[in-house]
Amino acid sequence: MRSAAGLLLALGAAGVLLLHLLLLLPRRARRALPAEGKAVLITGCDKGFGHALAKCLHAKGFTVFAGCLLMDENGDGARELRNMKSDRMKVLQMDVCSDQEVAQAVDFVTRTLKEPEEGRVVNITSMLGRMVSPSRSCYCVSKFGVAAFSDCLRQEMYRWGVRVILIEPSNFVAATGILTAAGIDRQAEALWSGATDTVREDYGSEYFTQHVATMKSFVNSGLKDMSLVLNDITEALTSPCPKNCYNPMETYWWVRLQVMTHLPTAIADWLYIPGATL
Repeated sequence: MRSAAGLLLALGAAGVLLLHLLLLLPRRARRALPAEGKAVLITGCDKGFGHALAKCLHAKGFTVFAGCLLMDENGDGARELRNMKSDRMKVLQMDVCSDQEVAQAVDFVTRTLKEPEEGRVVNITSMLGRMVSPSRSCYCVSKFGVAAFSDCLRQEMYRWGVRVILIEPSNFVAATGILTAAGIDRQAEALWSGATDTVREDYGSEYFTQHVATMKSFVNSGLKDMSLVLNDITEALTSPCPKNCYNPMETYWWVRLQVMTHLPTAIADWLYIPGATL
């Protein structure tokens, strides 16, 4: 019974995928807007997507304002961008959690751009901003929040002609190197030491250790090439008619995302989550 139901659902998911592809067919490729004379402010340029994107868009002709958390500490990412010695690569100290540093960065950009034009807002979340996964509650909450904020902002900005676009990648941990075993150990120690006696007794050290090992198994997981993400962000910035949302991911994850977000919750969980029953 389960295999038959799974087959029907798989066929349904395949139908959704086919419909998606058919909807894409009428779209004709349009010439990208020129990058010359355009500027982009990027946060998180110390490493990962932000660092790679800063270099990618600079190479395409953009003037890049690269916000780095560790610029004042001469961090590796900020130093590499500064060493490009380009007038179009401007590295800024910016902790996005600091209102003062964000305001200073915005003021610098405003003063540098003599004739600012209508722009676009491109936010990066994750596929886990649309669907959830066990033991990822904190991560999912943050990504769902950014997705909701972006959706609201998109509707609010129509009146000013500003496009707000969301990028929802799958797993690119191997490409970004943002997750390390040492970092997981530090977080695990902080979580366990900060847990109440009740939580420790309910879950147990064996369960906790097992999940720490699971997290470490993700260190080298996912795609090793960021080009899917970088290409979608570039299109979001340069296309005359960008999509509202891009999903740079493998076909498996795209189908799973559709299943998890469109099928009844009980069925989606039964298909993908160990221990779930109908």
